Amino acid sequence: MGISIFVPEHVDVSKIQPCLRDVRAEFVDIDPNTFDVQAMLEEHKYFIVLDKDYFVAYQKQHPEGVKCDYKSRNSVMSNVAHTDLVPRYTYHMQLKELNGVWTSEQLPVLYFVFKPDADALMCNNATEDNTIAEFYDTVEEEDFEKFARIAKSKNNCVSHFFVVNRGYDYFVVDTDNSSVNYKFSAFLKYKIIGELAAKKATIQDFIEEEKHLHERKPPTKRNPNFQLCDNNGVPLNENDTFMMEIFRFAEEDDDDEDDDYEPELDYVSVFEDAPSEPAIIFGSVGRGDVFGFKVIDGITYLTYGDTFMCIDSKESYPQIGFGSEIPPKERRIHIHYSDDGNIMLSRWNGEVYAYCEWIKCSYGSIEIAYREELLRWGRPMKLVIKRIEKTE
Repeated sequence: MGISIFVPEHVDVSKIQPCLRDVRAEFVDIDPNTFDVQAMLEEHKYFIVLDKDYFVAYQKQHPEGVKCDYKSRNSVMSNVAHTDLVPRYTYHMQLKELNGVWTSEQLPVLYFVFKPDADALMCNNATEDNTIAEFYDTVEEEDFEKFARIAKSKNNCVSHFFVVNRGYDYFVVDTDNSSVNYKFSAFLKYKIIGELAAKKATIQDFIEEEKHLHERKPPTKRNPNFQLCDNNGVPLNENDTFMMEIFRFAEEDDDDEDDDYEPELDYVSVFEDAPSEPAIIFGSVGRGDVFGFKVIDGITYLTYGDTFMCIDSKESYPQIGFGSEIPPKERRIHIHYSDDGNIMLSRWNGEVYAYCEWIKCSYGSIEIAYREELLRWGRPMKLVIKRIEKTE
């Protein structure tokens, strides 16, 4: 259910800049002389009332209302249902007070939205909060040059690019040269739109980046001479055991003023929740489990005890687990060497490497699922093979 927008008779709605949340809003004409805010708050927990140069957002807990400028309307409408609009709580909406009116600290991004598919944007994604919108009704109306002329006529939004949205497909378009545009999926919108708005990247940067995506994919051709080696480059034998240290990139290390501080190392460990549930690997700080390997028909399989490392059978969220049998091709792990001599893991003939996402300071979730954002910007998990020396 959308928000109610009350329109006094002196306000011409056609002159108010549309926004994304209008799609699900209910516009109601009112007489400002008889409109009773308190009575309306008994019926609605929140609503807004338009005026010529600003609007007022009302919440049940704040019947006095919060005066906001139209630049921030979509952001306020997106958050009013679950955010206290008292000023001290508006930091995450990036609002600031100016002469008694709350306004966005950043200019909104202009969206041109294919109206029949506009519901695809109503997912409470922060990327779409700080926006203004223009809607078009047919595919034939999708004209980037025309949209660029409209964008240039506006002075209350980001000026160097705009977004064209049709369902789950997005384009970012250069306002000064509409032939420079880039299509991408909804999964990438947070980074692409955010970095363009902050001028941390250009549309051409993302176009060039896509040309090199194949370089980030694991090689599918198997190395017939593959040999597993330790971190010193010494080949391992099948009766050797080892631990797998998770390589920590330099900028991931916490700065610490104490030069004597020695951070604990990150290792691959095995999580065994219950006998009925398959074991999976995860990243652990300060401790790791012991692994081995077997070579069968020229293929190297990592092992844990008497089990073979393989893709977990849960296809909706594939992790790396273990099985008692030699894994079939669709669940087989492919071991790759990186340029620095560490190993990386992928699904056999897969399109992405395994990644370790540190959810807590001491727990890293290791997954091998295909995600566009990981393929483009993620850092594959690199593993350092630490041989366990045999004792006499």
